[in-house]
Amino acid sequence: MYVAHSSTPSKPCYLPKRLVALEEHVVAPSLEAEVITSGLTQSYPDILEKLKDVGAGRLAAMDVGHVSMSVLAQQSQSGSEDPEGCRAANDALQSAIKANPKRFAGFAVLHMALPEEAATELNRTVTELGFKGAMIWNHLKDGTYYDAARFDPVFAMAQKLDVPIYLHPAPPATAIGSKLFAGNYSLDVARQLGTTSWGWHVDVGTHVLRLYAAGLFDRFPKLKLIIGHNGEGLPMFIDRIDATKLRNDTTFNRVWNTNIWITTSGFFTTRHFEQLRQVSPIERIMYSVDYPFASTTEGWEFVGNLSQAQILSENEIDLFAYKNAEALLRL
Repeated sequence: MYVAHSSTPSKPCYLPKRLVALEEHVVAPSLEAEVITSGLTQSYPDILEKLKDVGAGRLAAMDVGHVSMSVLAQQSQSGSEDPEGCRAANDALQSAIKANPKRFAGFAVLHMALPEEAATELNRTVTELGFKGAMIWNHLKDGTYYDAARFDPVFAMAQKLDVPIYLHPAPPATAIGSKLFAGNYSLDVARQLGTTSWGWHVDVGTHVLRLYAAGLFDRFPKLKLIIGHNGEGLPMFIDRIDATKLRNDTTFNRVWNTNIWITTSGFFTTRHFEQLRQVSPIERIMYSVDYPFASTTEGWEFVGNLSQAQILSENEIDLFAYKNAEALLRL
């Protein structure tokens, strides 16, 4: 039992004994340059140091937020086009995991611009390095999505290995960003509108629907796809998508409940969680923080608020907090 601190309700509530977080970012030296040039260091002055830290600082942040295990993944869209950088980053991540195997696991970074090579690297990282799947960025830098058949080797390999692909948001391509998000406000506001406030979330939702419309889940019916941020806006639209018959032969709801898992990374409000829970079995929902872009303590407080609100039973809280992730990733 747990008695919440002063920033949460005072009523005692059940909290899980473990937390597993699945969208936790690092950067290896081979992919570090993009973080420096991306503007992230202007918005988050200490972000590079935190991304590079796979030791004491990160473990301390995990401890204060009660995170038992973090599944680490590279914060670098440039990896999508850098085979050597990806391979070196994956090897570096394995070293960090070997140093703290009870606290860290890993998702591979894949050079999606070369799908055949990316599939080979996915196989290597899973079978030789013990990784739990891959995190891929939502599109290539030129805005190319992965619904074309040429990307099938990556999804085929993920299905063969029975590991998930985590589809993570990416900033819009320059031409798209300037057309859709620039307006009568500052460039900083336009950048925010195109990324964390709105744009890249709905872009992931659009990408998932493109994969569905293109028959990816028909070709790979056992494919496991993870999306973060409470489902990237899709929970609001599942019924609408099927009511308007985006496809006549199979429903998106079936794909949602068969092929897709969701994490709550960075979305720490109970009302949004309730909305997700209305359209998703609890077995499909998993905790995440989105560290270091979100706070582990804020995530822990969110878990306390869920318990306090009695949105989930004690068993359901455990499923959400760690059991679903342990089952999906075989941790």
